[in-house]
Amino acid sequence: MQIIQIIKNGGIFELLKIILNRLEKLYKYHNLKNTNFSVNFHHEGNILIKLPKVSVLNAIIGKWSILKRNSDFASRPTSEVLLRKTIFDMYESGFISSQLSIIDIGCWIADNSIVWSQLLSKNGIVFAIDPSSENINFGKQIAKLNNIENINWVQAVCAEKEGIKLGFDGSINHTSFYSATSNNYLISSSIDSIIEDASCAIGLLHVDVEGYELSVLKGSREVISRDRPVISFEQHISKENLETISEYIKSFDYRIFMINEVLPGNALDCRNFLALPKEKGVPNLKDFKQSNSRDIDIYSAVIGPAIIEI
Repeated sequence: MQIIQIIKNGGIFELLKIILNRLEKLYKYHNLKNTNFSVNFHHEGNILIKLPKVSVLNAIIGKWSILKRNSDFASRPTSEVLLRKTIFDMYESGFISSQLSIIDIGCWIADNSIVWSQLLSKNGIVFAIDPSSENINFGKQIAKLNNIENINWVQAVCAEKEGIKLGFDGSINHTSFYSATSNNYLISSSIDSIIEDASCAIGLLHVDVEGYELSVLKGSREVISRDRPVISFEQHISKENLETISEYIKSFDYRIFMINEVLPGNALDCRNFLALPKEKGVPNLKDFKQSNSRDIDIYSAVIGPAIIEI
């Protein structure tokens, strides 16, 4: 009846939008069903993760949020591949101890948190931090489905200290924050305050917070000073001040390396970086043939090794 009414009203373009939307949902459903709603993170030890199943009927007329998140999650093994391989290599070689815990702030759909939790041993846990309750709940659903119990889910937005009003635009599920000038804001926490009462040391601090990385790292000074974790962070090098964040991290006696890959689907200037404590040296990473790296979904930024010191 809705479609008939749209045609009567002359809304042919609105009708086309509805049809395309349904086709997109069917396409995503088809891809997920072909893998039995599971995802193989083949660059990270072939870790297999099951996703919540959705019926074809729900895929077409409802459950779009879960279907889209499932589809996004299923795309992650071929996204940021060199970063994934590098972090996996550091765990496999023991450069980062599997007994230490992980902070994953800006965990989004929890693809990193879920996979990295499987790299830990003994009492190591992942602190999966995100301001969105929908993101956190989706991560919890996947963790429960895969019997993963070593993730501490934290719904929070972090800054250099607690109590800052942080404004945002649009959906909280994937947004940037700034000092609030309106009533649309959240109150900040900090990494140090979240970890303060946890009886664990941190081996990896992964920060992906859409341009708010420096503020988050300033709120992590106690963790950085005490535990000397490997730090992974993202920057848009033509938009954000990489020098400022690098100098801050280097003040803790760290070395900064760029992950040598561009990220298809992201802004052209988006790069991942690693900060390594000087006393740890540089990890021995597995070689791959750069001229054939497209075959494994790695698109190098420049000719050179996997990580390049800056």
